[in-house]
Amino acid sequence: MLTKVVVCVHCGGEDVVRNGKTSNGKQRLLCKGCKRNSREERQGPRYSEADKETILRAYMERPSMRGIGRIFGVSRPTLIDWLKKRP
Repeated sequence: MLTKVVVCVHCGGEDVVRNGKTSNGKQRLLCKGCKRNSREERQGPRYSEADKETILRAYMERPSMRGIGRIFGVSRPTLIDWLKKRP
């Protein structure tokens, strides 16, 4: 039987135990070393930097935020956050 070694994403320790499930059904883990919770299968960023730049350039051509949301599938709060962080 194969066993999967799970390490803490925060401190790198191997003393990790299962600690219930999240509201969407993912396994929650607790590190006994740093006492922090994490999820087993972490997701990376949903949009790449190239996609962000394309979406922001399209927005600068003056369509509405709702239009950008319909075309690219980006929510308005996400688009607003990107615009605030843009230099």
